[in-house]
Amino acid sequence: MSLSLRKLLQNPSLHLNLIVGGEAGTTDDQALDRDFEWLHATDMVDPTPFLGPAEVILTLGWQFPVTEAADPAIPEVRVSPARLERVYEDYVALIAAHGVIGIGFGSDVLHRGVPHPLAQACRRHGLILFEVPYEISFMDILQEASRVLQRDQTERYGRSLRAQKAIANAATRRDGLSATLRETARQLGCGVALYDPLGHPVIVIDAPDGRRLSEPKLTAIVQETLAGGQRFRSAQVTAEVEAILQLLGEPGEPSGMLVLTLSQAFDDVSRNVLSSVLALVSVSLEQNQALERLHSTLREALLQLVLSDNVAVTSHIVESVWRPLPQVPLVTIVGVPRDVEAARVLPALEALQVQEDLGMFFAQYRGDLAVLARERDADRVIAHLETFPLTLGRSRCDLWEGLALSLDEAKKAAEFGLRREAAGVTAFPDIWREGVSDLIDSSEAAHVARRLLGPLTAHDAEHDADLLPTLRVWLRHHGRPLPAARELSIHRHTLGARLQQISVLTGTDLEDFQARAELALALRYLQD
Repeated sequence: MSLSLRKLLQNPSLHLNLIVGGEAGTTDDQALDRDFEWLHATDMVDPTPFLGPAEVILTLGWQFPVTEAADPAIPEVRVSPARLERVYEDYVALIAAHGVIGIGFGSDVLHRGVPHPLAQACRRHGLILFEVPYEISFMDILQEASRVLQRDQTERYGRSLRAQKAIANAATRRDGLSATLRETARQLGCGVALYDPLGHPVIVIDAPDGRRLSEPKLTAIVQETLAGGQRFRSAQVTAEVEAILQLLGEPGEPSGMLVLTLSQAFDDVSRNVLSSVLALVSVSLEQNQALERLHSTLREALLQLVLSDNVAVTSHIVESVWRPLPQVPLVTIVGVPRDVEAARVLPALEALQVQEDLGMFFAQYRGDLAVLARERDADRVIAHLETFPLTLGRSRCDLWEGLALSLDEAKKAAEFGLRREAAGVTAFPDIWREGVSDLIDSSEAAHVARRLLGPLTAHDAEHDADLLPTLRVWLRHHGRPLPAARELSIHRHTLGARLQQISVLTGTDLEDFQARAELALALRYLQD
């Protein structure tokens, strides 16, 4: 704990007199607000071995030459002004370098008043200097400092208990989590934000003074901290504002991130309050996550009800629990997760739907995320979904009977975008331009291609033959022997012999159109 000079210098019973307010340009008010650890009474020439940092020295000045004695019985010495100035300069420079913030000089005991060279030296080195009058002993000051510390400690404990009680009461309200964070912001005088495990803001509360940080800037810091698995981090967001980030849950499976944005350092009271807040928020999050798991199961079941043509019942349930179910015609969106399970995205979408007026319903669907959105809201919904680790596909549903087909189309579009590493959302009609073969899963097609064309690859490698290139050229010329033989620079009878070998090795009838189509696709995916 530290003391404030204000509580000592403005104590009417001590009659202390501020002479030098510290550094040049520092006002007396700023000097009075300086904190220090304790007061040390010493007249040593070099007291620094016995001092801690940020202390105040109380001295009668026995270490200085007495040039103006407070009593005729005290002998004075003659010292040149330059030498006298050097004595005070050396002393003040020494203790200032050690971290001493001020000197309390006992006047009219040894020296008459406060030596002027001491005041000049303190002004040069930014030390506070105050006068302790003759009638006040250093013991009086030390005793008052002890009483101030005791009062401060009692007040801090009281403030901490009051703040913790107010926050605990907020946690019992219907909106317990939000109320807890709002009360935390009020009690600590800072901004508070809760982020989900993916680094998306769930609840953001501005500081009581209205100060608001750029959300994208803060979100970037949160996502970086989550990616690094850090439990605690302090980051300077702007020149005036610091962010305190605390992981909730475990680094491998976080339940969220609590962020406090403040313009001044936390004291011990704030740290105690923060510990209580973390406990309450963690409990609230566990309860919320249990509820979210129930919501996720309910959503998945409701989507199955819609797919089984129980639209009226589903609409009633959805509207009673959340918001009205979007009506057809609507846009179906499927998000294929890239790095996380689809269930990890649902809480952020719950928060998004509360914060914004978006007509949508979402649920897990065959391991992916399925979203039904009103047509007028589709673009806004997609813009939000693009911030998640999802590859998106979209389609259109005009009738409830076609919902299953529309979801399958959106899934195919998403898989197409995933294969092509496309940015943004892929619409199902867009993939028609690439041809029907692009709807095939490339990984499965490549496996089949290797199985079908493997005998040709092995034969060419073993016999230094060209069956695979021959098949490719022949198919490109639509099975016409003369153009194919001409391109291969071989006789058409040689081409016929090779085709006979290909038919035997692959077990296919090259006169059959379907067999040719399968070989053409196999060649394509073997090449890929």
